[in-house]
Amino acid sequence: MKAAKSANPDTQARIVEAAVNCVKRWGIEKVTLNDIAKEAGVTRPTVYSYFSNRDEVVQFALLQSAYGFAKKLLAHIEGYESVERRTIEAVMFSLKTLPSEPYLELMSDAGLASIMNEHALSTKEGKQIRRSVFKLIFGGMDVDDDELDEIIEVATRFLLSLLTVKSEKKRSDREMRAFLCRRLLPALGMDPAAAIVAKSV
Repeated sequence: MKAAKSANPDTQARIVEAAVNCVKRWGIEKVTLNDIAKEAGVTRPTVYSYFSNRDEVVQFALLQSAYGFAKKLLAHIEGYESVERRTIEAVMFSLKTLPSEPYLELMSDAGLASIMNEHALSTKEGKQIRRSVFKLIFGGMDVDDDELDEIIEVATRFLLSLLTVKSEKKRSDREMRAFLCRRLLPALGMDPAAAIVAKSV
């Protein structure tokens, strides 16, 4: 993102909000920088003083929302004692909360997959957000960086698939926790016996 000569947080926020509204209205493939400028009530050069292109505006919106979401998620899971329980509750919180996050709801736009993969998730900031969450989940455990990166990748892919691919089977919260214990925990190298925890919830 560019550093505007006379950066105005209100103008920047208006541009980001405009980009989100345009994507919601027309889909990412049809939105142009001109559309964003018009929606924000600013000139195209003003948009360029903050962002290099359309994708950068959307990336910024996603990352800003992700920071806010990560804070809420960390506050939610810090009270759980076991790594298995923190993992399950992090996924449950994400499944319930992400669809209503103002900017993260854009993930439902199929055209955003490349922006998510090439920009938002793979940026230094995106990686830091996910690492901070998983470092709390694995607090006190000896997990090296390579293993942590693999765990983050598997968990992220699992969560994104649950959010975007609807299951034919409707599950209650209790059933979803048990499902996560049986299917997700072993994939992350955790003890599936933690499913016992889910039955008591």
